[in-house]
Amino acid sequence: MAILSSRNYDRNMLGNVLKQVVDVINSGSVGGPTGVTGPTGATGALTGFTGNTGPSGQTGPTGTNVSVPGPQGPNGVQGITGPTGNTGPAATGAAGAIGATGPASGATGNTGPTGPVGTGVVGNTGPTGATGATGPTGNFTTILIPPTSDPHLAGVVWINAGVVTVSAG
Repeated sequence: MAILSSRNYDRNMLGNVLKQVVDVINSGSVGGPTGVTGPTGATGALTGFTGNTGPSGQTGPTGTNVSVPGPQGPNGVQGITGPTGNTGPAATGAAGAIGATGPASGATGNTGPTGPVGTGVVGNTGPTGATGATGPTGNFTTILIPPTSDPHLAGVVWINAGVVTVSAG
């Protein structure tokens, strides 16, 4: 049995050639004894390559151009109110003439009777008035010269060898 030898096997022929090689080796006619059969290889692709797309078909006939109008659409949204207009001119008329001045003085009436004397209830004290404005300030010309020995009065400042110190009492 001759096994086909080629550098470029056709995919459909490759399985047949391999089967022939395995059969020759398993028959023991090549060299020494053969080893254990190896695992089965992965299954090849189920389908071949997809062919080129065929030519496009002819364009079908044009449909009729008869249409029924659709229903009327809803009303649009109401627009915003415009700005208020300018105020018109005032309708005030011209001032009238000044009237005549009346008499300078009238007669004095009689004095009424004196009312009864009485004492009423003393009212509540009124609120305190506002504080008056602060007067002008003058220049402070007094210079404080603290003593140089402890006065022995709590809280009094004195100078201790050039350091300001507060007396403890």
